[in-house]
Amino acid sequence: KTCFNSAELTTDQLLLLLESLEEKIVSQQLKLVKSILEHDLQNKEGRFSVDASLLSFSREREEKLTILMVEMSGVKLQKDGSAVYTEAAFSAMAALYVSLYVLNLLSN
Repeated sequence: KTCFNSAELTTDQLLLLLESLEEKIVSQQLKLVKSILEHDLQNKEGRFSVDASLLSFSREREEKLTILMVEMSGVKLQKDGSAVYTEAAFSAMAALYVSLYVLNLLSN
């Protein structure tokens, strides 16, 4: 068992986390996920917006990697910052946040 909460994160998400670590974008992803969690994701589903600047990465590949990782946690993001979330989003996003937080601490 890895140090991640593997009951919540998929193997694909863990691989994306490793890629994020290599790309050195974990701290920006952490800010993005934190801003997502500041919204009330407890409802069955809904919409909200995040600061679009949190989605602006130096390379398109980094942006795509981040959007994919967040989508795997139940939040579909658009480049303009608008987002739609599913019923399972809160616990999945919380698990992603914890993983990013730990990786960020370990990589600094």
